[in-house]
Amino acid sequence: MTTGDPTVLGQKYAYATAALLTGIACFVQLLGIERAILAIAFAILALRRSPPPVLARRRGFAVAGLVLGILAVIAVPVFLLLFRDRFPALLEALR
Repeated sequence: MTTGDPTVLGQKYAYATAALLTGIACFVQLLGIERAILAIAFAILALRRSPPPVLARRRGFAVAGLVLGILAVIAVPVFLLLFRDRFPALLEALR
């Protein structure tokens, strides 16, 4: 592989897009923390400097996916701690 390999760049574009989409999807369902972790992983893969070339065109997608994933990873435990007394009633209502 050369440093300007279009396959690697295309793969990084795919990782950036996947990071953004999974970052958005983690807020669709309650307790979507597994998708948030996946969004963070895709963003890290897209933003890595190795193998070259460095992602430039869809860097914003990867950063947005990373931020959304981190927000979800923080928000879910905070939500569970703040509303731990109401959580059993919520589960009962969802049944």
